[in-house]
Amino acid sequence: MSTLNKLMSRGVVSPQVHGVLDYPLAVILIAGPLVLNFHDTAATVIALVFGAGAAVLAIGTAWQTGIVKVIPPILHGYVDIIVTVALIVLAFALGLEDHTAAFVFYLVVGVGGLLTTLETRFPPPAPSMAPAMVPPEPA
Repeated sequence: MSTLNKLMSRGVVSPQVHGVLDYPLAVILIAGPLVLNFHDTAATVIALVFGAGAAVLAIGTAWQTGIVKVIPPILHGYVDIIVTVALIVLAFALGLEDHTAAFVFYLVVGVGGLLTTLETRFPPPAPSMAPAMVPPEPA
């Protein structure tokens, strides 16, 4: 996990910019299927659920643009990677190739979100607040 944490801290997109982008992403995921009329119930529901999740991440992440600040930024990044990869895979797994609007939406939002996440400079996880267990010195 340490190597992945190091990778996640090397991007060119600042946490501030990523945090600002989270809010329109949530709106796009929620409004997109309604405006584009996907004609596929599963694709619509999944996008709405992911949109609600994106809103929770945007509001709850412990960085400058978060409101509640309870979700560690690195955890936010891992969730972003999982969800954006899921969007890309689901475009094919749900058979959305026949539903052009949904198919393109899932691929564009998935690829765009994945690239943005991989290029974000996530702050490293905070060290544990628990005191280190150090054995006593022999007398």
